[in-house]
Amino acid sequence: MKTLAFVFGLCILAVGTGGIIAPAVFVWIAKHFVTSGAFYVLATVRVAFGLVLITVAAASRAPKALRILGYIILITGIVTALTGLVGIEGARASIEWWLQQGSGVVRLTGIPIMALGGFVAYACAPAQLTERRDR
Repeated sequence: MKTLAFVFGLCILAVGTGGIIAPAVFVWIAKHFVTSGAFYVLATVRVAFGLVLITVAAASRAPKALRILGYIILITGIVTALTGLVGIEGARASIEWWLQQGSGVVRLTGIPIMALGGFVAYACAPAQLTERRDR
């Protein structure tokens, strides 16, 4: 499971980096999340990712931080599902507003995404990677 969290972290880091380098990546993703079905998929991914982080927290480099992050992501997954159920119009309006802000704001969105992915990857990195670096 820890390896799965590490891979998730690397993927999130890559998406954040891609969004900074090419903001069209985020625009493309955002345009696909304007339906209830897409919100349910995102909610499922968030809930699963949150549960993975909570599960691997004890074996990570930052157990308390990873556990708290896992609960936050789990809660955002539940909120995302509820948004898909009752608040899709407001979510669409928010996405449209964000897209109209320009590439600078879209690029800035990549920074916390990169930080999240980098932290998860660091906290869940396999022991072999960290032992080599410590020598």
